[in-house]
Amino acid sequence: MLLSILVPVYNSEKYLKECFDSVLRQSESDYELVLVDDGSTDDGGAVCDGYQAQYPEKVRVIHQPNQGLILARRAGIRAAKGAYCMFLDADDAYEPECLATVRETIEQTHADAVIFNNYSYFEEDGSIEPNKAAFADGSVFEGTSKRLIYERLIASEELNNIWFKAIRTELLQSDDTDYPFYADNPHGEDLLQSLYPLTHAQKIVYRDRRLYRYRRHRSGMTRQMDTQRMKLLFDRRVYDQLLRYMAIWGLDAPQQIQQLYARTTRTSLSVFWMQYRSAHTSKQKRAVLDFPWEAKFDVQTKQPFTNPYLSRVHRLQVRAILKKQMILLNCIGMLGKLKMRASHGA
Repeated sequence: MLLSILVPVYNSEKYLKECFDSVLRQSESDYELVLVDDGSTDDGGAVCDGYQAQYPEKVRVIHQPNQGLILARRAGIRAAKGAYCMFLDADDAYEPECLATVRETIEQTHADAVIFNNYSYFEEDGSIEPNKAAFADGSVFEGTSKRLIYERLIASEELNNIWFKAIRTELLQSDDTDYPFYADNPHGEDLLQSLYPLTHAQKIVYRDRRLYRYRRHRSGMTRQMDTQRMKLLFDRRVYDQLLRYMAIWGLDAPQQIQQLYARTTRTSLSVFWMQYRSAHTSKQKRAVLDFPWEAKFDVQTKQPFTNPYLSRVHRLQVRAILKKQMILLNCIGMLGKLKMRASHGA
């Protein structure tokens, strides 16, 4: 069985050696490494070519004009020769037993998709943070039990990421989603590309093995609010696609719609805090608060204050944002920073 490891590469030269070597040093040998150079303007494309020259039996390189992350991944999927595809971001790395664990799981269970655990590596201080297990190790989902997977996709971002999944290539290549329609916005692409294969997979297996190292970069956010990025972050096209799949799954009753709304509200809060914490003066914070958050939290429906799937803390944050209570928000932000430092061992 051949695994196709797909790596989209764009202006990430300094991380490529560590990333590629984490694949080449695997205990499993039955794989190909497909590098998609998406129009890099640094020397990333040359680094890819160097690895292909050094490991011609393992590494293939695709060069294409810059088309964005979604279409770079799709180019890798189209080129894949393996029975299953796995995904690796250019600044991340696999643990040494990753491919062997996936192969053994597929051989033992005949799964169409394997989802595995991961951990975060914080570049700034070198600390790590293990990810909590989504399910018990070895959990199998098929038939009606796949509903548990879909419920998690609706209610949280826990199972979004494409890079902790190994998926049968046939499923990925038969996906008829109009990906060029979404290509201008990389946000949400993991969820988008997971919907079709997880819907059509006959069997999904979860492994509580932390096989993937996800790099978290230094918080180098700009002090000025990036309105263009805000527009992309609030783009609803992926959520609209999720709603269509919820109907296919038979999970579009009012209860599930409320769960989805709670998820989008938490996402909106994350966007707010990303901007608010990057503001260094009262004037900059006021500019963030002056953004039209009422529309983003859909205040007219009163959902933020009546939704049973939103915690009291989330409701408090929404109220403070809408009322522009800067002192309260500053206190909440400070408590959040202390919690993050404690959890990261800093």
